[in-house]
Amino acid sequence: MTRRPFSLLLALTAFAATASATDLPSAWRSWRYSRAIIGAPTEVRDPVSLHLPWDVVVHSNAHGADFRLIDEGGREVPFLLSSSQDGDPHMVVRPSQILERSFAPGQFTQVVIRVTDRPPLEERHGATLEQLQAEPWFNTYRISTSESDFMYWVETAVSDDAHEWRVVDARSPISRFRKHQLEGNQTVQFEGYSNQRFLRVRIFSADQQFPVDNVEVLSQDSKSKPERSTIPSVFTLDSSADSTESRWSTDLGTDNLPISEVVFSTPQSEFYRAVRISTSEDGQDWNYRRAGEIYRFRQGEKLKESLSVVFPEIFGRFWRIEILNANDQPLTNMHLELTGLPRGLTFPVEPAHSYRLLYGNQKAASTQYDFGRVFGRSDKKVLVLTQLGAEELTANYADPRPFTERHPNLLWLALAIAVVLLGYAALRALRTPNAATPQP
Repeated sequence: MTRRPFSLLLALTAFAATASATDLPSAWRSWRYSRAIIGAPTEVRDPVSLHLPWDVVVHSNAHGADFRLIDEGGREVPFLLSSSQDGDPHMVVRPSQILERSFAPGQFTQVVIRVTDRPPLEERHGATLEQLQAEPWFNTYRISTSESDFMYWVETAVSDDAHEWRVVDARSPISRFRKHQLEGNQTVQFEGYSNQRFLRVRIFSADQQFPVDNVEVLSQDSKSKPERSTIPSVFTLDSSADSTESRWSTDLGTDNLPISEVVFSTPQSEFYRAVRISTSEDGQDWNYRRAGEIYRFRQGEKLKESLSVVFPEIFGRFWRIEILNANDQPLTNMHLELTGLPRGLTFPVEPAHSYRLLYGNQKAASTQYDFGRVFGRSDKKVLVLTQLGAEELTANYADPRPFTERHPNLLWLALAIAVVLLGYAALRALRTPNAATPQP
């Protein structure tokens, strides 16, 4: 009685697998998966776009080298694979000179920097565009110090005469944790821009003067972050971690996913913690990949926080995130999330044609199409957004790997047989009497 329902379940499973499989033209049998493209216009000759969900990326080559588009006749269709990558912010160094390094015991270390020798603009008569562009606009500075382990709050003020100061940022953190092999952050960026002639930095190191070797004044573009999407992951808290840190790990099941951000969430009101990010191929040997800081605090009525660590894309199956707590209690109800920059395809369509996306061929080489060169980003219009149908297995799939890669156990079996045969031959040689030896 119990076998019949089980047999029925197996039959239904086999039927579902068959129903979600399709034959591909012989030239494309080496691609394990495919999906029909839905919503492509059938009456116009315009490029369309297609967003790739993460489950497609999981089954493809790590960098999308195996993506192919074909039409209903099996003809290859050119495309452009793209993602909204982070661009490095444009930085301009403003020539500057440190005028003062001083220490107010029990309060702060103070550094005064002259940003320019030029006199201020005469505000009563206005200014030309050329004059405004020539102003020493800045919004960032970087502190160089020999100090190895610290975390201090910094106040930023500006002035035109070095006497009357205007505070533009009352509280921002700088840090370094070299005893934990973390460089921390010694850069401060405040809101807006300033063209004042002098910059004052107060580092609230009450016990002793903070060593400042140099302060680099910068103008940094404030670019909006590209939109990222969540990559499914489940983090597990490691209870065996050192008491001074909290550690989480996750297994993504693949190393194909392009991770470029770790996002943290906690209801804790005020904190500042260093973060270490590592990856592994087997969950045993870990490689340090990135570090950062997360914090939340109030500056007057305003809440300032940074709850993510952003970095260039990293590929890895196992991820480990460590938060350094030092002597503080771990952050409460911590939740971690991995995100990445979504991938998309742009491709031309022809009237009365249907299209299919192929993927899942680890032996496929990267493609180069004229379409990717001709279709410039500046020429983009609002494109029709197509969708993907359900994933289908290739019913007539032909594995492109060599025979020995498809059957690695046969090599070990052949080696074992060879060892046995050699051992048998050696044993027979030892047991067989020497024919040349005279008999007594």
